Amino acid sequence: MELDDKLFEEITYHTDSGEKFFEKGRFKEAIEEYNKAFDLIPEPKTNWDASVWTLAAIGDGHFMLKDYGTALEYFRKLMTEYEEVGNPFIRLRYGECLYETGELQAAKEHLFAAYMMEGKDIFDHRKYLTFIADLIK
Repeated sequence: MELDDKLFEEITYHTDSGEKFFEKGRFKEAIEEYNKAFDLIPEPKTNWDASVWTLAAIGDGHFMLKDYGTALEYFRKLMTEYEEVGNPFIRLRYGECLYETGELQAAKEHLFAAYMMEGKDIFDHRKYLTFIADLIK
């Protein structure tokens, strides 16, 4: 199923606006725009691809704000309800959030999975790559 063109335009208007804020480091404003976009997506939200990229953007905004617990909630939802285990970015951020919230064994598993999908280039933060170094030798 595809979203109605008018609705899709409204959703992308807010996600594009969110991206502009995100690029400027204005993460709170970005999250507000991403939330507006997510609110426009019809129920059940799990039926729409737009939900995945919008939730990932919201979670990423919280990650950038170092609000790791909230970011973890978004990425956990993406991994469980949306079954995005094959998405390297979502696995990476999920692993990073797990690391930052002290769930180290689970973090290692997901960071390594992201590494196996995309290699070292997916890692923006060297500390996470160092954390799994024993697994990639």
